Amino acid sequence: MPIPHAFAGGLQWLARPAVAVLLALRVGAGGADTAEVRVPQIRPVHCGPVLCGSMEISWYRRFQDEDATPTHERNGVNIRGRFRGPRERAREFHYLQVLTRFEADDFRWGPDTSVPLPTRFVDPPPFGMQHPETDTDGRFRSKEHKFDALPWYDEGDFPLFEDRPRAFLASARAHGTATMEFETWLVCVISSTQGADRDRVGDDTYEVAALLGWTWGYAITWRDVGQLGVDEFEDYTFTMQPLRLVTQPSEAFEAALGTTLGGAVTDRFDIRLGDAQQCPLR
Repeated sequence: MPIPHAFAGGLQWLARPAVAVLLALRVGAGGADTAEVRVPQIRPVHCGPVLCGSMEISWYRRFQDEDATPTHERNGVNIRGRFRGPRERAREFHYLQVLTRFEADDFRWGPDTSVPLPTRFVDPPPFGMQHPETDTDGRFRSKEHKFDALPWYDEGDFPLFEDRPRAFLASARAHGTATMEFETWLVCVISSTQGADRDRVGDDTYEVAALLGWTWGYAITWRDVGQLGVDEFEDYTFTMQPLRLVTQPSEAFEAALGTTLGGAVTDRFDIRLGDAQQCPLR
Protein backbone atom coordinates (compact mmCIF):
# COMPACT_ATOMS: atom_id res chain seq x y z
CA MET A 1 0.00 0.00 0.00
CA PRO A 2 1.77 3.22 -1.13
CA ILE A 3 1.99 5.93 1.51
CA PRO A 4 2.18 9.52 0.14
CA HIS A 5 5.25 11.43 1.26
CA ALA A 6 4.89 14.29 3.73
CA PHE A 7 5.33 17.78 2.31
CA ALA A 8 8.54 19.40 3.47
CA GLY A 9 7.18 22.88 2.84
CA GLY A 10 4.80 22.91 5.79
CA LEU A 11 1.31 24.24 5.05
CA GLN A 12 2.18 26.66 2.25
CA TRP A 13 1.22 24.09 -0.40
CA LEU A 14 -2.47 24.59 0.45
CA ALA A 15 -2.47 27.77 -1.60
CA ARG A 16 -1.52 26.05 -4.86
CA PRO A 17 -4.12 26.52 -7.64
CA ALA A 18 -4.40 22.78 -8.38
CA VAL A 19 -5.43 22.12 -4.80
CA ALA A 20 -7.83 25.05 -4.83
CA VAL A 21 -9.69 23.37 -7.69
CA LEU A 22 -10.10 20.22 -5.58
CA LEU A 23 -11.66 22.27 -2.81
CA ALA A 24 -14.74 23.02 -4.92
CA LEU A 25 -17.77 21.20 -3.47
CA ARG A 26 -21.20 20.33 -4.74
CA VAL A 27 -23.64 21.16 -1.96
CA GLY A 28 -25.95 18.22 -1.32
CA ALA A 29 -29.45 17.99 0.09
CA GLY A 30 -28.17 17.76 3.67
CA GLY A 31 -28.04 21.55 4.18
CA ALA A 32 -25.52 24.37 4.14
CA ASP A 33 -23.07 22.57 6.41
CA THR A 34 -23.12 19.32 4.42
CA ALA A 35 -21.49 18.72 1.05
CA GLU A 36 -21.63 15.59 -1.08
CA VAL A 37 -18.23 15.01 -2.65
CA ARG A 38 -16.42 12.87 -5.14
CA VAL A 39 -12.95 11.54 -4.41
CA PRO A 40 -10.16 12.38 -4.35
CA GLN A 41 -11.02 15.35 -2.17
CA ILE A 42 -8.82 17.69 -0.13
CA ARG A 43 -10.09 20.11 2.51
CA PRO A 44 -8.20 22.58 4.72
CA VAL A 45 -8.38 21.93 8.46
CA HIS A 46 -8.57 24.81 10.96
CA CYS A 47 -7.95 24.64 14.70
CA GLY A 48 -10.09 27.64 15.55
CA PRO A 49 -8.70 30.51 13.46
CA VAL A 50 -5.40 28.72 12.80
CA LEU A 51 -4.79 26.63 9.69
CA CYS A 52 -3.33 23.38 11.05
CA GLY A 53 -3.32 21.04 8.05
CA SER A 54 -5.46 19.43 5.38
CA MET A 55 -7.49 16.23 5.09
CA GLU A 56 -7.54 14.14 1.92
CA ILE A 57 -10.11 11.44 1.21
CA SER A 58 -8.51 9.50 -1.63
CA TRP A 59 -10.67 6.35 -1.93
CA TYR A 60 -14.31 5.51 -1.42
CA ARG A 61 -15.35 2.38 -3.30
CA ARG A 62 -17.74 -0.55 -3.18
CA PHE A 63 -16.28 -3.91 -2.14
CA GLN A 64 -17.45 -7.33 -3.38
CA ASP A 65 -15.99 -10.79 -2.76
CA GLU A 66 -17.39 -11.89 -6.16
CA ASP A 67 -18.23 -15.43 -5.00
CA ALA A 68 -20.15 -17.63 -7.41
CA THR A 69 -23.15 -17.86 -5.07
CA PRO A 70 -24.58 -15.60 -2.34
CA THR A 71 -23.85 -18.17 0.40
CA HIS A 72 -20.49 -16.70 1.50
CA GLU A 73 -20.50 -13.46 -0.48
CA ARG A 74 -19.65 -10.24 1.38
CA ASN A 75 -20.37 -6.68 0.27
CA GLY A 76 -19.20 -3.42 1.76
CA VAL A 77 -17.04 -0.39 1.11
CA ASN A 78 -13.38 0.60 1.23
CA ILE A 79 -12.44 4.13 2.29
CA ARG A 80 -9.03 5.71 2.69
CA GLY A 81 -7.74 9.14 3.66
CA ARG A 82 -4.83 10.95 5.22
CA PHE A 83 -4.31 14.01 7.39
CA ARG A 84 -1.42 16.25 6.39
CA GLY A 85 -0.16 18.67 8.99
CA PRO A 86 3.11 20.30 9.98
CA ARG A 87 6.04 17.94 10.15
CA GLU A 88 6.43 18.75 13.84
CA ARG A 89 2.93 18.42 15.31
CA ALA A 90 2.32 20.57 18.38
CA ARG A 91 -1.10 18.99 18.90
CA GLU A 92 -2.46 15.46 19.28
CA PHE A 93 -4.86 14.50 16.49
CA HIS A 94 -6.94 11.36 16.01
CA TYR A 95 -9.91 9.95 14.10
CA LEU A 96 -13.03 9.57 16.21
CA GLN A 97 -15.58 7.38 14.44
CA VAL A 98 -19.04 6.22 15.37
CA LEU A 99 -21.67 4.00 13.85
CA THR A 100 -24.69 6.27 13.69
CA ARG A 101 -26.87 3.43 12.38
CA PHE A 102 -26.02 -0.23 12.81
CA GLU A 103 -28.26 -3.15 11.93
CA ALA A 104 -26.51 -6.53 11.99
CA ASP A 105 -27.72 -8.77 14.79
CA ASP A 106 -24.75 -11.16 14.70
CA PHE A 107 -22.12 -8.67 15.98
CA ARG A 108 -21.33 -8.69 19.72
CA TRP A 109 -19.24 -6.63 22.14
CA GLY A 110 -16.29 -8.70 23.38
CA PRO A 111 -16.71 -8.38 27.19
CA ASP A 112 -20.44 -9.27 26.99
CA THR A 113 -21.68 -11.29 24.02
CA SER A 114 -25.16 -11.88 25.45
CA VAL A 115 -26.73 -8.95 23.57
CA PRO A 116 -26.16 -7.43 20.11
CA LEU A 117 -24.19 -4.24 19.74
CA PRO A 118 -26.40 -1.14 20.03
CA THR A 119 -27.67 0.85 17.05
CA ARG A 120 -25.11 3.60 17.78
CA PHE A 121 -21.67 3.30 19.36
CA VAL A 122 -18.04 4.41 19.13
CA ASP A 123 -16.18 2.36 16.54
CA PRO A 124 -14.39 0.18 17.44
CA PRO A 125 -15.97 -0.72 20.78
CA PRO A 126 -13.43 -0.85 23.64
CA PHE A 127 -11.55 -4.14 24.11
CA GLY A 128 -13.00 -5.66 20.92
CA MET A 129 -15.97 -7.48 19.44
CA GLN A 130 -17.06 -10.75 17.86
CA HIS A 131 -18.54 -11.16 14.41
CA PRO A 132 -18.99 -14.03 11.95
CA GLU A 133 -16.31 -15.22 9.56
CA THR A 134 -15.95 -18.36 7.48
CA ASP A 135 -13.40 -21.05 8.27
CA THR A 136 -11.43 -23.16 5.80
CA ASP A 137 -14.41 -25.51 5.44
CA GLY A 138 -16.74 -22.66 4.52
CA ARG A 139 -18.63 -22.77 7.83
CA PHE A 140 -19.59 -19.61 9.70
CA ARG A 141 -17.72 -19.06 12.95
CA SER A 142 -17.78 -16.20 15.45
CA LYS A 143 -14.29 -14.73 15.69
CA GLU A 144 -13.02 -12.33 18.34
CA HIS A 145 -11.25 -9.16 17.25
CA LYS A 146 -9.42 -7.37 20.07
CA PHE A 147 -8.88 -3.61 20.31
CA ASP A 148 -7.38 -1.30 22.87
CA ALA A 149 -9.37 0.69 25.42
CA LEU A 150 -8.94 4.04 23.62
CA PRO A 151 -11.75 5.73 21.67
CA TRP A 152 -9.62 6.51 18.61
CA TYR A 153 -10.34 4.66 15.41
CA ASP A 154 -6.78 4.93 14.04
CA GLU A 155 -5.33 2.28 16.47
CA GLY A 156 -1.81 3.65 15.96
CA ASP A 157 -2.10 4.17 12.18
CA PHE A 158 -2.55 7.95 12.31
CA PRO A 159 -2.26 10.04 10.09
CA LEU A 160 -3.61 7.30 7.78
CA PHE A 161 -7.35 6.70 7.86
CA GLU A 162 -8.54 3.43 6.34
CA ASP A 163 -11.62 1.30 6.90
CA ARG A 164 -13.10 -1.73 5.14
CA PRO A 165 -16.51 -2.50 6.70
CA ARG A 166 -18.41 -5.35 5.07
CA ALA A 167 -21.14 -7.83 5.84
CA PHE A 168 -22.19 -11.24 4.59
CA LEU A 169 -25.25 -11.35 2.38
CA ALA A 170 -26.34 -14.20 4.66
CA SER A 171 -26.63 -11.66 7.49
CA ALA A 172 -29.02 -9.55 5.44
CA ARG A 173 -31.03 -12.64 4.55
CA ALA A 174 -31.29 -13.66 8.21
CA HIS A 175 -32.32 -10.24 9.49
CA GLY A 176 -33.79 -8.53 6.42
CA THR A 177 -31.05 -5.91 6.33
CA ALA A 178 -27.41 -5.29 7.23
CA THR A 179 -26.70 -1.58 7.57
CA MET A 180 -23.60 0.33 8.59
CA GLU A 181 -23.68 4.14 8.53
CA PHE A 182 -20.65 6.00 9.85
CA GLU A 183 -19.72 9.52 10.91
CA THR A 184 -15.98 10.07 11.21
CA TRP A 185 -14.23 13.16 12.58
CA LEU A 186 -10.68 14.36 12.60
CA VAL A 187 -10.34 15.62 16.16
CA CYS A 188 -7.82 17.52 18.23
CA VAL A 189 -7.36 16.22 21.77
CA ILE A 190 -7.90 19.00 24.29
CA SER A 191 -7.51 16.78 27.37
CA SER A 192 -7.54 13.13 28.38
CA THR A 193 -7.48 11.46 31.80
CA GLN A 194 -7.07 7.74 32.44
CA GLY A 195 -8.88 6.18 35.41
CA ALA A 196 -7.51 3.61 37.83
CA ASP A 197 -9.34 0.59 36.34
CA ARG A 198 -7.54 -0.58 33.20
CA ASP A 199 -10.40 -2.96 32.39
CA ARG A 200 -13.00 -0.20 32.13
CA VAL A 201 -13.32 2.94 30.01
CA GLY A 202 -16.09 4.50 32.09
CA ASP A 203 -13.57 6.09 34.46
CA ASP A 204 -11.55 7.63 31.60
CA THR A 205 -12.46 11.12 30.34
CA TYR A 206 -11.74 12.82 27.02
CA GLU A 207 -12.39 16.28 25.65
CA VAL A 208 -11.89 16.74 21.92
CA ALA A 209 -12.52 19.38 19.27
CA ALA A 210 -14.22 18.17 16.08
CA LEU A 211 -12.33 19.72 13.14
CA LEU A 212 -13.63 18.06 9.96
CA GLY A 213 -16.08 15.21 9.50
CA TRP A 214 -17.50 12.92 6.84
CA THR A 215 -20.49 10.57 6.70
CA TRP A 216 -20.53 7.37 4.69
CA GLY A 217 -21.62 3.73 4.75
CA TYR A 218 -23.85 1.18 3.07
CA ALA A 219 -26.89 -1.06 3.42
CA ILE A 220 -27.71 -4.55 2.16
CA THR A 221 -31.37 -5.52 2.05
CA TRP A 222 -32.90 -8.88 1.22
CA ARG A 223 -36.20 -9.66 -0.43
CA ASP A 224 -37.08 -12.91 -2.20
CA VAL A 225 -37.84 -11.38 -5.60
CA GLY A 226 -36.34 -14.09 -7.82
CA GLN A 227 -37.21 -17.77 -7.77
CA LEU A 228 -39.06 -18.25 -4.51
CA GLY A 229 -37.13 -20.21 -1.93
CA VAL A 230 -33.86 -20.06 -3.92
CA ASP A 231 -30.99 -17.89 -2.69
CA GLU A 232 -30.03 -15.66 -5.63
CA PHE A 233 -28.02 -12.47 -6.04
CA GLU A 234 -31.08 -10.68 -7.40
CA ASP A 235 -32.66 -11.04 -3.94
CA TYR A 236 -30.11 -8.59 -2.51
CA THR A 237 -29.97 -4.83 -2.95
CA PHE A 238 -26.75 -2.98 -2.10
CA THR A 239 -26.94 0.77 -1.46
CA MET A 240 -23.76 2.78 -1.04
CA GLN A 241 -24.25 5.93 1.01
CA PRO A 242 -22.82 9.07 -0.64
CA LEU A 243 -19.69 10.48 0.95
CA ARG A 244 -20.58 13.81 2.56
CA LEU A 245 -18.34 16.29 4.32
CA VAL A 246 -19.87 17.86 7.44
CA THR A 247 -18.89 20.85 9.56
CA GLN A 248 -20.99 20.12 12.67
CA PRO A 249 -21.30 16.81 14.56
CA SER A 250 -24.79 15.37 14.17
CA GLU A 251 -27.12 14.58 17.04
CA ALA A 252 -26.63 10.89 16.24
CA PHE A 253 -22.84 11.29 16.51
CA GLU A 254 -23.08 13.01 19.89
CA ALA A 255 -25.55 10.41 21.17
CA ALA A 256 -23.23 7.59 20.14
CA LEU A 257 -20.31 8.98 22.16
CA GLY A 258 -21.96 7.97 25.44
CA THR A 259 -23.73 4.79 24.37
CA THR A 260 -23.70 2.03 26.97
CA LEU A 261 -22.39 -1.29 25.72
CA GLY A 262 -23.39 -4.73 27.00
CA GLY A 263 -26.21 -6.08 29.13
CA ALA A 264 -24.99 -8.02 32.18
CA VAL A 265 -21.56 -6.38 31.84
CA THR A 266 -21.67 -2.71 30.86
CA ASP A 267 -19.26 0.08 30.03
CA ARG A 268 -19.31 3.39 28.19
CA PHE A 269 -16.92 6.09 27.01
CA ASP A 270 -16.90 9.56 28.55
CA ILE A 271 -16.15 11.81 25.57
CA ARG A 272 -17.00 15.51 25.51
CA LEU A 273 -16.90 17.89 22.57
CA GLY A 274 -15.01 21.14 23.17
CA ASP A 275 -14.06 24.27 21.23
CA ALA A 276 -11.36 23.97 18.56
CA GLN A 277 -9.78 27.16 19.88
CA GLN A 278 -8.90 25.21 23.03
CA CYS A 279 -6.54 22.92 21.12
CA PRO A 280 -3.25 23.18 23.03
CA LEU A 281 -0.26 24.83 21.36
CA ARG A 282 2.34 23.02 23.42
